[in-house]
Amino acid sequence: MSKRHRLQNYILQRFEIQFDDICSRGWGRGSFYDETNHLIEVEARGTIPGDVAIVEGRRIEDSRLQCALIELKSQKYARKPLDCPHAGVRTCKDNGCGGCTLREFSYETQCRIKQGILERLLRKKGIKTPVSPILPCLTQNYYRNKMELTFGPDGGNEPGLGLHPSGYKHEVIQMKWCDMISPLLPELAQKTTEWMKSFGIPYYVFRENSGFLRLLSLREGKRTGMNMLILTTAGCETVQTANGPMSAREVIDHYVSHVLKNLSCPIDTFYWTAVTAQKGHQTRLDDYLIFGPPVLKEKMLMPDEEHALHYEILPRAFFQPNTIQAERLYQVVLNQAAPYMTPDTAMLDLYCGTGTIALSFARHGHKAIAIDIEKQAIENARENARNNGLENQIEFYAGDTAEILKSLLDANANFSDWLLVVDPPRRGLLPTAYRQIMRIGLKTIIYVSCNPESLAEDLLKFQYDGYEIVSIQPVDMLPQTAHLETVAALRRKD
Repeated sequence: MSKRHRLQNYILQRFEIQFDDICSRGWGRGSFYDETNHLIEVEARGTIPGDVAIVEGRRIEDSRLQCALIELKSQKYARKPLDCPHAGVRTCKDNGCGGCTLREFSYETQCRIKQGILERLLRKKGIKTPVSPILPCLTQNYYRNKMELTFGPDGGNEPGLGLHPSGYKHEVIQMKWCDMISPLLPELAQKTTEWMKSFGIPYYVFRENSGFLRLLSLREGKRTGMNMLILTTAGCETVQTANGPMSAREVIDHYVSHVLKNLSCPIDTFYWTAVTAQKGHQTRLDDYLIFGPPVLKEKMLMPDEEHALHYEILPRAFFQPNTIQAERLYQVVLNQAAPYMTPDTAMLDLYCGTGTIALSFARHGHKAIAIDIEKQAIENARENARNNGLENQIEFYAGDTAEILKSLLDANANFSDWLLVVDPPRRGLLPTAYRQIMRIGLKTIIYVSCNPESLAEDLLKFQYDGYEIVSIQPVDMLPQTAHLETVAALRRKD
């Protein structure tokens, strides 16, 4: 019998289990042996290590049985009352939000949980370098500078706008309250929903490629007070509404006059993004600036006003979602690199996004090369360099990291004395990029990770290939969630 068939036996079955581990998204993880002595691995949202609970099997994912929490029998860490109407395990259409998975624990407990996730995964790979105590976030509420909401059914056959309930990717929770980004977002969500219902504006249905409204995203400049709203729709020319057919642009203008002009806080910049998706054709995204400046302005202190960096962020460019804590994260990167750099040391910034890390080093006098696959992010990075008077210190390249590194190395570029900072996506370093990094023979590497699992795998490779892991510093970027950033410093053994 296959593993999947064994797991299938537990679907809709209830059983008691002790949770002694936790996955990176914040769900408790436990295991037991069935009657044929095969290991059954279980995950359940709302549980953490030390819990004993009755759960019910619901689905199979990644060879694990995902379960619903039915009853908590005992616990190691105390819970606190939930202070968000959308949080917790899903019991009705208004709760079960997939965002704040650790909200019912004190912040001190959250940090212990996250530290434990990282240490467990490193130990599992045989990495013995001590992990420094987690650097906590300065604030646990209203820290996000970006949040994206989805249009869809609210679980009660009504149109809604909000985050997805955990495990329900085709439904949304109508947002009524959230203290993660700004009080403006719940107000926007409610007024936008009233508008779409009143005027019969259909939400987009992915499986049918029909409807109009897809996403609503709010971005904020936490140090500038500026905000940017992006409404993403289908790329159709005509929309069927309660008032009859209207052009897509007429619907957008209608939204401005009926919603955006009636908010308690004005919107500074409003973009309309039209997504044209046709089977057999590449998806096209067209951005239209409806009003306001074309960019969101933000500032980061590195670490003070004298070394401040000023950013102009385009609607789809990546920027760390917690501005204030990102300043602390990048200061950790600078501090870990400092012992191995002279004033003349140059640096490579791989997966640079809008260029924040390269700019941080350039602000302190270092030359840099920065690479990212997202063309808009590189355009944004170049503009940020110009705005900060650093355009002559950084070379930017848009394209695949491995291919660009290979072309530079094939052209006899010598980076052996440079510092490398790598901040890859969640999956970690692809083998192609890793091979090119090994070609360089760098003495010092600073690895910035948003995924402890891929970090552990990549650190093991570096260790095998002759690098010593000097330090590992976790940084909590997103309180109430299991997300964790980590900065690791590596030195090649002589």
